[in-house]
Amino acid sequence: MGYKLELQFNSNNKTLKMAKETDFRIISISGLEGSSYTIHKADSNQDGMVVTGKKIEPREIIIKGDIKKNDNENINRQKIISFFNPKQTGEVIINRNDISRKIQYEVSSPPYFTSSNLFDYMTFEVILECPDPLLSSVNNYGKNIALITPQFAFPLIIPAGKGKIAGYRTYKNEAILNNDGDTETGLEIVFIASRGEVTNPKIELSTGEFIEVITQMARGDILKINTNNRKKSITLNGENIINRINRQSSFFNLKVGTSTIKYSSEKGYVNIDVNIYFYKKYIGV
Repeated sequence: MGYKLELQFNSNNKTLKMAKETDFRIISISGLEGSSYTIHKADSNQDGMVVTGKKIEPREIIIKGDIKKNDNENINRQKIISFFNPKQTGEVIINRNDISRKIQYEVSSPPYFTSSNLFDYMTFEVILECPDPLLSSVNNYGKNIALITPQFAFPLIIPAGKGKIAGYRTYKNEAILNNDGDTETGLEIVFIASRGEVTNPKIELSTGEFIEVITQMARGDILKINTNNRKKSITLNGENIINRINRQSSFFNLKVGTSTIKYSSEKGYVNIDVNIYFYKKYIGV
């Protein structure tokens, strides 16, 4: 099996790819396997020390590459300079031997070019810094807790004069979520009042942690809760209502392993659809 490494950068509605078959080829890269971390400690009356916490530091990714020598060489040089603009935040999707992860980055050092003579390949170096050091899955994982059980398949034949139930709602208000990433991750929870009014919707983990929003939802309203770090929010039809959270609530994360999550409400829980989305988080790739 040959070694495969491809990078796809997305920034400011533009895309740039680095791979063996493109005009931008990777010579070396560092910072993908993991990030440095700090162990917080305190003195102890006994031998050794007491570990009080652990923190993964921001990730630095250093990419060295070259530009294929062809008629587009100078155009591609300018493309590299323009793309890695320190004013723009970007995202890179890393495919290493068909394992894909993504991470957001800031440009901490703009492209630096070297060439020993006019006939050599033009080489460059770019340094990226990732404030959130954890890589994530490229696609999110989602589940609709309140599912409809289908009652027919196609081709569908209904005898004249007779009706048929298309489906029924199970009203099962819980689901099992599996997080097989390297660490806990935040959730995006979407309540949709599809069939009528809903009062004080609530989402709860099997650990006892919960989020309850003190609000009245009319039919068609959409309530969104985000528990991800740096993105914590609660909106109703796009309006910020984080101040309506039950004060005993917590913006919980989904732990590694299997968890049970359930929803409820003070009134009208049968009127809501609940969709849950999350990205799995990884130390490296």
